[in-house]
Amino acid sequence: MSYTACMPELPEVETIRRTIEPLVLGKTILEIRLLDTSIAQGTPERVRGEPVGTTITAVNRRGKHLILMLDNGKGLALHLRMTGSVLLEPPTHNPRVRAELLLSDDVRLYFNDMRRLGVMELIDDLDARMEKMGPEPLSDEFTTEALQSRLARHRIPIKAALLDQHIIAGIGNMYADEALFLSRLHPTTPAAELSLEQVARLWTALREVLTLAIANQGASIDTYVLPSGERGTAYDCFNVAHKKGAPCPRCGTPLERLMVRKRGAYYCPVCQRPDKPQNSEA
Repeated sequence: MSYTACMPELPEVETIRRTIEPLVLGKTILEIRLLDTSIAQGTPERVRGEPVGTTITAVNRRGKHLILMLDNGKGLALHLRMTGSVLLEPPTHNPRVRAELLLSDDVRLYFNDMRRLGVMELIDDLDARMEKMGPEPLSDEFTTEALQSRLARHRIPIKAALLDQHIIAGIGNMYADEALFLSRLHPTTPAAELSLEQVARLWTALREVLTLAIANQGASIDTYVLPSGERGTAYDCFNVAHKKGAPCPRCGTPLERLMVRKRGAYYCPVCQRPDKPQNSEA
């Protein structure tokens, strides 16, 4: 079975964060080698120069961004985009290392990225840089009421709303499809038309799907791997994502795929019937 490329989403980036945090915390950045200078957001000289000599005080995640917090108050952010991965050893499969971080105690990180879409950025003010992003879906501030308030402002299809990082941070195609299936919502349902009961189902589904995916260390469908090079197993628990033609685990109907604003959406046409006919390109 072939798949379209799957961008690392919240569970994948959180898995990377949890894996590398105990290894890099307290380490000093000795050198940043940019083997492909196009990876630098801003000038390459700043990205590879200013962090040198600083110490990593925390490893954070905001949405799909992995952020190495530095003792000078700045953050070195890595956005993996479509095919990026952070490895502890040079890759042996599909090698395309675009940057290397050399840390004290002989710790190294390799930014591998087949499609060369990922970026590294040195951020002076993280709060200002990230304030326009939506809430973290596993945070305390992400309540059913907060979700309803944010969705009520948008008449775009709910699948598109879930992918909008200004509405909710960290969710991408795979986990949006899984959450919509669990909450029995059609991907083209206008976000603003969801009832409070539907929003509550979606809120529960989002947290359940993301929590399970993190427990399974993310989904290795194409290029994503753990920093160790091993594969995450979250895909083994998927119900619909990337499973067009497979039987629905609830009713047995073949799963279908449609396009919602140029993004694929996998769903069950029986379990996720729209309340009324929708335009899939709305």
